[in-house]
Amino acid sequence: MKLLSYGVLLIISYFFPLLVSNAQAETVLEGSVHRGFGCQVCHNSPQGGGPAHCTRCHDHQVGAYMQDVHAKKNSKGNPNATCYDCHGSHDIRPVSDPGSMVSSGKLSKTCGACHMREKRGFESSIHEEIFQDDPATAPGCVTCHGFHGITRVREPGFVKDTVKTCGKCHEDAFEAYIDSLHGQVVTLEGGIGATCWDCHSSHDILEVSDPASPLAGPRKAHTCGKCHSRVTSSFMSYWSHASINDKVNYPLLYYAYKMMKLLFIVVMLTATIHTLAWLRAFPETVRSRIEKPKGRHYVYYLRFRSWHRLTHFVLFMSVMGLALSGLPLRYPDTDWAGKISEILGGFKTIDLLHRSMAGLLFLAVVLHGYYIIKLVRKKGLMGFVRFLLSPDSLFPKIQDFKEAWEEFQCFLRGKREPQKDKWSYWEKFDYWAVFWGMIVIGGSGLMLAFPKITTSLFPGWVLNMALVFHSEEALLAIFFLFIFHFFHAHLRPLKFPIDETIFTGRISEEDFFHERQLEVARRSPEELEKMKVPPPNFFFRVAVYTVSFIAVDIGLVLIACILYTAWKTGTLLP
Repeated sequence: MKLLSYGVLLIISYFFPLLVSNAQAETVLEGSVHRGFGCQVCHNSPQGGGPAHCTRCHDHQVGAYMQDVHAKKNSKGNPNATCYDCHGSHDIRPVSDPGSMVSSGKLSKTCGACHMREKRGFESSIHEEIFQDDPATAPGCVTCHGFHGITRVREPGFVKDTVKTCGKCHEDAFEAYIDSLHGQVVTLEGGIGATCWDCHSSHDILEVSDPASPLAGPRKAHTCGKCHSRVTSSFMSYWSHASINDKVNYPLLYYAYKMMKLLFIVVMLTATIHTLAWLRAFPETVRSRIEKPKGRHYVYYLRFRSWHRLTHFVLFMSVMGLALSGLPLRYPDTDWAGKISEILGGFKTIDLLHRSMAGLLFLAVVLHGYYIIKLVRKKGLMGFVRFLLSPDSLFPKIQDFKEAWEEFQCFLRGKREPQKDKWSYWEKFDYWAVFWGMIVIGGSGLMLAFPKITTSLFPGWVLNMALVFHSEEALLAIFFLFIFHFFHAHLRPLKFPIDETIFTGRISEEDFFHERQLEVARRSPEELEKMKVPPPNFFFRVAVYTVSFIAVDIGLVLIACILYTAWKTGTLLP
């Protein structure tokens, strides 16, 4: 009998707490989103005991959680946050319910149970002040970190997404940041560049005017010094979030940008009119070509010596490389820029390629400069001046303006093409445009490549100006080269698909006699005979056509990407 009593007591002592617990759980469930659910729905046993399984109803959220940094730590045996740590166990309420553990009012407390240091920082931040005024729209933990699938803060995906999250509230600052080197690195690569929180801090964010802010007074030098070895007052005068559209605060930047856009419009409009007029005159051009006495297409004359062809090839390769590596930096937040970056090997490769191609561009300048110096030494100063004034030089002359006017007369009124000498007016324009581009693009590029030297000589905001000039002039150069230069040199009527002369250095007698009538007329028969050269090598011509087709295709694809971006963003100009 005594043994039976002990058995009854043992059974009661085992089941009574479970019954009480279940009764308490059912009472709590009355105010929960799980109201009316039986214990067995969540707890995988007939009695409703054992651990809860949220997967049965919340498979999507649990799937995201399994990729979460918390779940990964749990899987490695390091106890970490689970569903009920954030949402509660039985008294689970909707997120919109003020009593929910993950409501905007209680979220920092819930996260702060584990992340106490971050919670203290957030409570002293400007975001907490905003929360006190407007809890519904104020940023909180999940604004930056998300709900489920929380990743480590240095994961590239988190860095890119969170920078964009900051930009949703700080739009003007975000636009300027994306255009900066910091923004380009982070957007293309993620995780290796200076982010918003690297400068402003992560949780204890304060107004820049607050003495405790990492960007206030002497603290700014320490903040910049985390990445930059030499930080001077001039260096820190760089405008971190200067906007090209802010006329009030940054008038220099605003007017510099407007000036470059005006230059873009003028050049593109003029070149477009010229191209359309040329196309309109195509039938007359063909007719005049047919009626003119033809030369022999198998007899060739030397037009470009090896040194000039080498210089052009170096220039050609550098421009292609600069365009491929530079445009992703100009449009870092576009999908196509990300694809190009991925194909080229990421930001570090792009940066190395851009700098290398810039060096190649300067090599082209050195090669041509050497030629000019050698020419001066050979002819003497006065002889060189006479050469500049001769038809054999690319120096602009009154005749060029007359030729351009006659060409437009041909285009618009159906008149005959004007006779040309060694260089046409548009070839001279192409030549001198490179000089302007080298001064603007090259000078500003050097400033951006060596910011410490630049800021030791000039105020830091000069870098902001350099970036505008570099970016806008490069865009103008790309448009002009990939559309109008390609058309004038290769795709124009009677030259399509490629004019190989600049690559082989040779021009057929037929083209020479038709295109350079004035030069042919002023050359003596002996001079013309000396200019004759063997035809270009067949395999070399195949290589020329292959490289040229690839270059034209790449250029046109890049232009299409830029125009698509302009259309998608609703901007009139790229």
